[in-house]
Amino acid sequence: MMQDQTNYKNITGETEFWEGLQSDLFLSRHKVTADDLAYIIEKSFVYSLFFKGCSQKEISSFQSLLNLNNYGYILFITFTPANGKNATNLEMQEFLFYECIKKALTGRVNNTVGPMIGNRMGVIITIDNKITSDYDMKAESISLAKSIADSISIELHYSTSIGIGTIQSIYALHISYFEAIRCIRFCVSHSIIHILDLDNMHPEKNFDYVETEKHLLDAIRLRKIEAYDLFSILMDSLDSYKEEDKCNKILEILILSSRAMRMDGHSHSEYTNYVLLLKELSELKGSALIEWAYHQFIYMTRVVKPKNLIDYTNKIVLSTKEYLETHYAEDISLEDVADQVNISPQYFSKLIKKNTGFNFVDWLSMLRVKRAKELLSNPNVTVKEVCFLVGYKDPNYFSRIFKKRIGITPSEYVKTSSYLNNMN
Repeated sequence: MMQDQTNYKNITGETEFWEGLQSDLFLSRHKVTADDLAYIIEKSFVYSLFFKGCSQKEISSFQSLLNLNNYGYILFITFTPANGKNATNLEMQEFLFYECIKKALTGRVNNTVGPMIGNRMGVIITIDNKITSDYDMKAESISLAKSIADSISIELHYSTSIGIGTIQSIYALHISYFEAIRCIRFCVSHSIIHILDLDNMHPEKNFDYVETEKHLLDAIRLRKIEAYDLFSILMDSLDSYKEEDKCNKILEILILSSRAMRMDGHSHSEYTNYVLLLKELSELKGSALIEWAYHQFIYMTRVVKPKNLIDYTNKIVLSTKEYLETHYAEDISLEDVADQVNISPQYFSKLIKKNTGFNFVDWLSMLRVKRAKELLSNPNVTVKEVCFLVGYKDPNYFSRIFKKRIGITPSEYVKTSSYLNNMN
């Protein structure tokens, strides 16, 4: 157990380091606009709503902030390259898809776009009230989905499959989300399916429960988005089961899924309280039971998505990180570090970019700037001294690099920090 806790802390520390560096580099390259803030808030809301759980108070706050109506439904979108190749690294292009979807819906409905999970995004469409039935709204929702599909195809050259859930209160949108997920597995490329259409869909022929369960657990271990499709197939297969048998199967699937999340030792998820699961399960029946099962599965596997582009375990990356943290204050170059890890500079450059998502120069300069920020908080150290302490020889060049990364000069940073300290 102690070893597991130590491994968890090490993994968490590595994750925080790399994600922090990625965030710093992103912010240093982009001036944050109102659109950027809206994008971040929308992502946070949708992710929290479906993967972490939101209280009614939190939902009301987001509703007010994002100007959302009281009712809505979900469009769940899968993206596939038009050339038929596998979709890769879509999370790095997330903002492009976000902008394209927002543009397609501008002036038509209030909406919120969620994060890219694998090759999928969820979109919340909100409406004034639920007087209109799902049957009456079906044509309108399909029209909106078609607009998104056409926009994505023309501007980004991706085809889409879109599932649509029923209208729900904004506090019960998870129901519409589960329905939209169910629709996706019946979609072919460039198709749109509404949950009301599923009655006309036929279940898979030659369905093998045990084999599907095995594929589900493999997908969870490999952090593949297909896990949700496979879970949906298993849930649909339980329709004809007696209530007690259905409960037993659901509990079994959830326990196996929870365990699969920890099989590789890299899960950050909390341990599942099986006693509590059993208690909640025994109090539910019918559709409420299936909705609960979806909610539990999504919560347990909320990190099921393609692994971060950064390979924390790559020996060259780890050696480079260790070397830079020790020698960043020295006059070092890409060639010096490549020599330290015994590979050619050309291969080293490509490997670092491939495994971290940013280049060597960005990495080194951001590391130096982060250290400079720490040193500048000490009133007994001058900007010029900090310049030399973090590995730069020219104070003017240091000032330009610092401003490029942080947005203000080192001197302005010192004044701002001093003012904030006095305020406190």
